[in-house]
Amino acid sequence: MYLALNSFECIPEEDSSVTFNNTSAFYCDVEDLLIQEQDYLVAKLYSNPALPSRDARLRQEIDKMFELVMNPFSHLQTEYKRLKYFEDSGEYIAPVSYEIFSREERVKTKGGVILQMRQVTGEFIPLRQDCLFNLVQCEVWKRKVARFDKDAIVISLNVYYDEVEPNDGLGPHCEPLGCTYVQIATLPPEWNSRLENIFIALIFNADDRTVYGNYRAFKPFIKELKYLEKEGIMVNTKEKGPVKVLIVLALILGDNKALNGICGFMEGFTATYFCRICSVTKEVSETMLEEDVTLLRTAESYLADVEKKAPKETGVKEKCIFNKIPSFETPSDIAVDEFHDLIEGVAHYSMVPILIHFHRLNSLFIPTLNSRLYALDLGIDDDNRPSGTNMDRLLKDPHKEKKLKMTVSEMYTIIRVFGVVLVKDMVPDKDHFYSLYLRLHDIMSIIHAKHAACDAGVLLSLAVKEHNQQYMEVTEKKLKPKHHLLEHYGGCLTKIGPFGCLSTIRQEAKHRLVSETANTCMSRVNLPKTVAIKQQLGFCFRCVSNGSIRQPLTSGPSHAVDLSTLESYSSFSLSLPRNNVEDPNQVVVNWIEYKGTKYAPKQILLIDTDDEGLFQFGEIQLILVHDAQPFFICSRIETLGFFSEVRGYEVLRNLTDRNWLAIGHGNLLDYRPLCIYPMPTGEQIIVLRDLL
Repeated sequence: MYLALNSFECIPEEDSSVTFNNTSAFYCDVEDLLIQEQDYLVAKLYSNPALPSRDARLRQEIDKMFELVMNPFSHLQTEYKRLKYFEDSGEYIAPVSYEIFSREERVKTKGGVILQMRQVTGEFIPLRQDCLFNLVQCEVWKRKVARFDKDAIVISLNVYYDEVEPNDGLGPHCEPLGCTYVQIATLPPEWNSRLENIFIALIFNADDRTVYGNYRAFKPFIKELKYLEKEGIMVNTKEKGPVKVLIVLALILGDNKALNGICGFMEGFTATYFCRICSVTKEVSETMLEEDVTLLRTAESYLADVEKKAPKETGVKEKCIFNKIPSFETPSDIAVDEFHDLIEGVAHYSMVPILIHFHRLNSLFIPTLNSRLYALDLGIDDDNRPSGTNMDRLLKDPHKEKKLKMTVSEMYTIIRVFGVVLVKDMVPDKDHFYSLYLRLHDIMSIIHAKHAACDAGVLLSLAVKEHNQQYMEVTEKKLKPKHHLLEHYGGCLTKIGPFGCLSTIRQEAKHRLVSETANTCMSRVNLPKTVAIKQQLGFCFRCVSNGSIRQPLTSGPSHAVDLSTLESYSSFSLSLPRNNVEDPNQVVVNWIEYKGTKYAPKQILLIDTDDEGLFQFGEIQLILVHDAQPFFICSRIETLGFFSEVRGYEVLRNLTDRNWLAIGHGNLLDYRPLCIYPMPTGEQIIVLRDLL
């Protein structure tokens, strides 16, 4: 119960202790009743002639039994005893305080207020005790594993760092926390997106890192990563018994400010050499359209820049602390920030002038856009429906950079469906601003993909070049730093793999749990320790309750259906599992949630490709459960062709066609449900979530 309460971030730890203590007090209230029952039981036993009349051992056993019942929580009466108990059980991994530096603080004494030296501490969670891992394959990883024996089991780990503000970010007590998370590098996307599978490894006051430096802030974490790479951990397996597994840091994730800060680069975009990937100047980058390989930073040139100790001339302030790890190299092992570079950066830079342009062509454009977006059936994306665009705010102060008031998910949605709700009846032919939108859509489709073709990097570089060139032509503005960073994405794609697997949007969501924990605590004394203990108690509850990294299958109301009575049964019966064919009476569920995705009838699934390379789609009619996996019975949807002007597929839904199909979840071309969008001109369009 104590762990279950602490697994909720919104419940303060002290409230969990009060509830636990009240439960203990309840047992004390019934102690007198238990004593009476004890005396009664002893009297009944002694009256039994078959038992010895004065057996001292029997009385001792009875007393011990009742003592245990009357005081079940005697060993858990205090907070210290509870934490010690769970730590001894091996389920609770206590955060370890470490010294960052020391500073003078005011202390009240009988003689008045004096200054005393106090330690500045952070909280570190040992990684060698609580992580599960998997393998990863990419160009950077091949260089890392080449350092080890061929027979060695080498597993990767991604590290994420960012600052989270638990207080009012604009208030006088803005004291951000520096949070470092670790994540299994290549778990399946549906597992990696679970916040429970993102583990906190280090937490400290972010201002202390600024004052005392990266080395002191990350010292125990670096030491732990070096140990895991050299010594590894022992993992018990069924087949081979104890096996040594080496844990290696693969990539560092984060936003641009955090990555530049902890890796020793200039943090702001106002710097002359702001790019951590190449050594281009800001002035040149404003008109640069593609990556210049001669300017790329290498491990050797980076170390040379460190030796110069001239940040304004090189963009490098100090040597990256993670270079102390043998397999780590700067800058190749630092990821890009697609979350902020594209969706919160370049997407706004392009969409704002696009909307302003169409508003000037037609004053009814924005009201029409808002009404169509409001009425559009977004299916599973309905929670991410874009809010209405306020044109007055965008037109106010034209010299000031504007952003749309949308969340990341809403921005992603409007880019996907913008052409569907507007093209043909609201957009002139060969409009250059609309062409800019199409380039933006292409970039987003490639960057968000979780699987990339061999030539995807070349396609991405070309799309970015065309987009940036068109942006300068239609807006008559120079490129911004985030435009330049996108020019490196094509090369990075071949080095570190698809960016869809490296998105930091879920780590940003993890901040919410940290903030909830901090906001439920009234005290701000050693807040990192409070947050660390609370998070680790939640992880302890997960271990005690045998929680899995997988998300369990859940389903809605069910009912029995005789599949053989369906007119289309003969068309899909042979595709059903054997036991479903032998017994057509099956249980059908109204909806099912599997691996974090919810499926329901009328959703569209990507089934396969035909001989011409066109995608084949199906509309869910019935959902079965077979071997703890969903099985879908779908009606076929005819694909007419690719509609390039909206970057979607024009389809035809034939309601009279009874040529259905049955397909298991594991056989889908893409597990994510889609939706059919009706265009104002009558076409039915399906837009994929990314490039496949």
